[in-house]
Amino acid sequence: MPTAKPLTRGRAPRRDEPRAVSRDANLLVGAQAISSFGSFITRSALPLLAILGLGVTPIEAALLAAVDLMAAALISQFAGVWIDRLPRRPLLITADLARAALLGSIPASALLFGGVTLPHLIFVSAASGACTTAFDIAERSYLVGLVPAPKLRRILARLLGIRGAAEFFGFGVAGLLVARIGGPAAIGVDALTYVASAALLTLLRVREPALPPTSARKSVRYEVVDGLRRTWAEQPLRPLLFSGAVIGLYFGLFRSSYMLFLTRGLGLGPEAIGAIAAVGGIAAFSGGILTERFSRWLGLGRSLAVSYALVGAGLLLVPLSPGPTLLGFAMLIGHQLLSDGFETVWEANQATIRARLIPDAYQGRSNAAFEGVGILARLTGIVVGGLIGSSASGSGASLVVGGLAAVLVGLYLGLSPLGRLRSIADLKVTRPRSS
Repeated sequence: MPTAKPLTRGRAPRRDEPRAVSRDANLLVGAQAISSFGSFITRSALPLLAILGLGVTPIEAALLAAVDLMAAALISQFAGVWIDRLPRRPLLITADLARAALLGSIPASALLFGGVTLPHLIFVSAASGACTTAFDIAERSYLVGLVPAPKLRRILARLLGIRGAAEFFGFGVAGLLVARIGGPAAIGVDALTYVASAALLTLLRVREPALPPTSARKSVRYEVVDGLRRTWAEQPLRPLLFSGAVIGLYFGLFRSSYMLFLTRGLGLGPEAIGAIAAVGGIAAFSGGILTERFSRWLGLGRSLAVSYALVGAGLLLVPLSPGPTLLGFAMLIGHQLLSDGFETVWEANQATIRARLIPDAYQGRSNAAFEGVGILARLTGIVVGGLIGSSASGSGASLVVGGLAAVLVGLYLGLSPLGRLRSIADLKVTRPRSS
């Protein structure tokens, strides 16, 4: 694997110089914390602005909710190619600044023209969703070139835990901001968080691995197919692609059915739903802290399988809940603790396996392949959930399907060769890292 060197004058330390790598990893975590906090504000403020400010129809609200995933699905594979061709740090900074400009256009429009329009919100949601996809792929690829393999899982778990904490605080602050300063201004706060994130990323001082020469480039279409082929060629990654598709379907079904089931099926109000959802952020943050210990205790393969199955088992608690009773609330909170907490464990472990097997020159395209599979599965889940979940009983059935699918895939992972892995060192690399 090509080496990365700190950007210093004179003689540069080696790539594995602990202080330089640790500093940059902390900067990435800090940037993620700030921007994730803001993004969860927008995830609440944008639909509230459309519903309360523009009075959109249910179909228009659904379009606004799904358009970012559509844009992400369209751009993910092409983003992977360019992330493998270009330095990743400038791409990260550009994605942050682009999101700041896009989201900043909403309060600017409200200030200059007295309001915003639905087409404007749809465009911002789609374009910022595309930028977020590019950022996430580039960030994961950058980390693989920065952090030595033995420490990668711990850093990934920290990043995922930070997102959980951001979910807890972001969703909580969003309602207050919308009520106090209005939807456009609340989204403006998110725009500022992306500026702050970009500022932190400019401080990264570790050079990235050398890029392939321009003369070695093929057409974008060829490189997309080559990245997919290279990812599929690694036998251990095939179960992970499959499990990534199922978890995407799970989240699509969850996104389309969860709120409907809680409100119409169980009769819960916004305050109760908000309090329950906040537990998920705490669980994800705790999962990030406990990932390393849990994975060493069970072993890499078993922790991968067990955490995946527990994500599904958590979702099954929702349709089994008897409603607004003590037991019902305990089951809904149990879902948040299991699903959000152990999703962090699964995500950190499967990402570490991918980083071990895929050469740096293919990281962008391989991460894009996983991202694309997950996005398409999530869109499928939203459509399927919408078709069978138009009633309270139907939404409960959607959640059962998603939960059972995840439990079964967890069992499948446990019985596969991946389930027998004790540590990342036991995973055989069949091709040179530089290939």
